[in-house]
Amino acid sequence: MSSLELPIWDAIAPGDPAAVGVDGVVPRYHARPASPEGVATLLRACAERGLAVLPRGGGTRLGIGNPLRSLDLVLDTGALDAVVEYESADLTITVQAGMPLARLQAVLAEQGQMLPLDPPAETASTVGGVVAANASGPLRYAFGTARDLVLGTRVANTDGTITRAGGKVVKNVAGYDLNKLHVGGLGCLGVLTELSFKLQPLPASTRTLALRFDTVAAQAAFLAAVVRSNLGPLAIEALGPTASGAAGLGERRHVVLRLGGYPHAVERQASDLPKLATNHGGHLVENADGLWDRVRNLQVQPAANLLVKAGVPISATSATMEQLQERLADFAPRVWGHAGNGVVYASASADDERTETLAELLAQLRQELRGVDTSASLVLLKAPLALKRHIDVWGDAGDGLPLMRSVKAALDPTSTLNPGRFVGGI
Repeated sequence: MSSLELPIWDAIAPGDPAAVGVDGVVPRYHARPASPEGVATLLRACAERGLAVLPRGGGTRLGIGNPLRSLDLVLDTGALDAVVEYESADLTITVQAGMPLARLQAVLAEQGQMLPLDPPAETASTVGGVVAANASGPLRYAFGTARDLVLGTRVANTDGTITRAGGKVVKNVAGYDLNKLHVGGLGCLGVLTELSFKLQPLPASTRTLALRFDTVAAQAAFLAAVVRSNLGPLAIEALGPTASGAAGLGERRHVVLRLGGYPHAVERQASDLPKLATNHGGHLVENADGLWDRVRNLQVQPAANLLVKAGVPISATSATMEQLQERLADFAPRVWGHAGNGVVYASASADDERTETLAELLAQLRQELRGVDTSASLVLLKAPLALKRHIDVWGDAGDGLPLMRSVKAALDPTSTLNPGRFVGGI
């Protein structure tokens, strides 16, 4: 490698925000490549020198994963923020990975379109960071997650090459879907530099409904009825009492529905859904002004240093919410869920004095959930370092771990990217 090809990185000064590090591991260097080729060159240089790299987008999800074994350089993708190609008539767009998601949505809104991904902290999140974390929000009920919306990827690898997978159109050539290796991969296999998405038209009309329920059974019965119906809301959010309080609804159990589509269809839903709720003991909350943004950003709670995510059968959503609310009662939990997808969240306040107690409790919860359904999971999306040292944030990887290790060894043989962060300490 000639001197002209050497990437430039900067030493991190003690006062720089990046010097705070991740989970107590502080980087020495910072780099902000201006092109995908620059990212690939940088990665090759780091691999050759044995430097550990953490890719960073908006920095909103750096706490996900186990503690890094080492960290030498933070690779900031913020300079990769261009629209590469936009075919509004085909409902497809290709953008660089460092583009802020909020800016992308603003570009699309000018053409009456949207990328139906609504993760928390959308304003600060980058497109690449959202995809790398497979982050999603309530709209996953109607539109799926990033795995369903990504058409193609361009990835910089630690050997200095750039690879493509998928394409820029909805009908791609059949074959292995290599995109999914990087969706949710946290940048552990390669660094996303460019992404192609399929889009949706912006709904002509939207509305939010909030419905109150007095018992877990009533809430669960209504949720089951909505999922089985043909009413088709965009999102179905179930809130426990404390989460409802945080959303401004009062500390009772609620279901919050997001409606969208043609005006007459939305009005029909807004009429039929309260009637369905009444049949199951529910009560319509009249004033829902500003509610939707509060609900979809329940994860954004600076005071809560623990966030867990349970994946369970859809029919078990309400019961799991109640279970987490009760078992975490000593840690001031707020519990809610994407009720149409079987995803339950609980945020709480963990203190160092009770780390071992909390770790044991979370391990028990994992066993209990797996006892009800073997496919159930409990992942820590955010946790204090002391807690991460007592419990694996991912849980048991099962029979798939050897395959994961072999993929990591093939794509990142020097373990340059995020060493130790992913499942099984990969």
